[in-house]
Amino acid sequence: MSAICSGQPTAHEALLVMQGSPSYVLADVTNAAHPHVICTISGSSVPQLVTQRMISWSATQTPGQPGPSMLLTLDLFAGSTPTTVASWQGGLFMDGLHAWSPDESSMAYVSSDASAVKLHLLSGGGDRVIATLGAVPGRGVSLTEDDAFVGFSADGQYFAFVQTFSGGGAQLQIRKTRDGTLAYSQPTGTMAAWSTTGSHLYFREPAKTEIKVWDPTNGVSQLFALAQAWINPSTDPGDDNVAYTVRDAATSLPHVWIYGHGGRSGGQLGNVRSSPIFLNATTLFLIEETACSNCGPGLATQPDGHTFTYDLSTQTETASTITSAIGAWPRVGQA
Repeated sequence: MSAICSGQPTAHEALLVMQGSPSYVLADVTNAAHPHVICTISGSSVPQLVTQRMISWSATQTPGQPGPSMLLTLDLFAGSTPTTVASWQGGLFMDGLHAWSPDESSMAYVSSDASAVKLHLLSGGGDRVIATLGAVPGRGVSLTEDDAFVGFSADGQYFAFVQTFSGGGAQLQIRKTRDGTLAYSQPTGTMAAWSTTGSHLYFREPAKTEIKVWDPTNGVSQLFALAQAWINPSTDPGDDNVAYTVRDAATSLPHVWIYGHGGRSGGQLGNVRSSPIFLNATTLFLIEETACSNCGPGLATQPDGHTFTYDLSTQTETASTITSAIGAWPRVGQA
């Protein structure tokens, strides 16, 4: 991948795709209703924003087939060439899924081949395989139940690997960053997100509607009493909020909900929206969906091409020129 930049790093950034172009861009989203493009990124991989100026991504020789894979980083503003930080033989489903600790001193990543799925911890101690799970069998994917997540807690003390695809092994694993040893695991888990401070992991189990929370002192408990099969929760790094999608059982129409400040604020947002991502401490990116009769297998709705930003402070929604949002900076633990 490569980048052409016309500006400098800013306090609030996001990796976006804007209307009218398929390219990824780094944008200043201090005013998220009017993003300002700083860098245009070229390449076929999906980048991840690590710092104000650095992206990372995974690449494999032939996606979906066994072969060499690697993880790379690029300083967008230095005009430098990419740096390879890890390489292995992989290429299959979940291969290259990765996350950085808040201080960038450690990285957890997944390698996947025909024999196994492996969880790696890369740090000053080297690149170590800390868990081996069964290979991913061929099957369909449920957009409401299946998920694959790697992420570090806000305090950097723990990281989680939560996935529903491996053919064997605990779907939810929480490990200590210092040595990769297991802090907690359970056979099933999906749709996870870390809290904005400390080390509380929110999650649920496939096909269940109880949202749970793990923390190192109390273990696992129920987060709130409302029964919801939440989908793809997104943590707000600048405030104590989590946004997520809930689909109506009868119509499958999606609605966005907020769980904020330990349950003291939040609720359902208006309109038919899905896939919330925090662009800054007060603004969400949302996708509008409509019902369809010829959607094919899976859900009975699909995006209609309209997107919006929602300002939590003013409770107003604005039509957006963003097509999709991949991630934002600061990340959890960096705000």
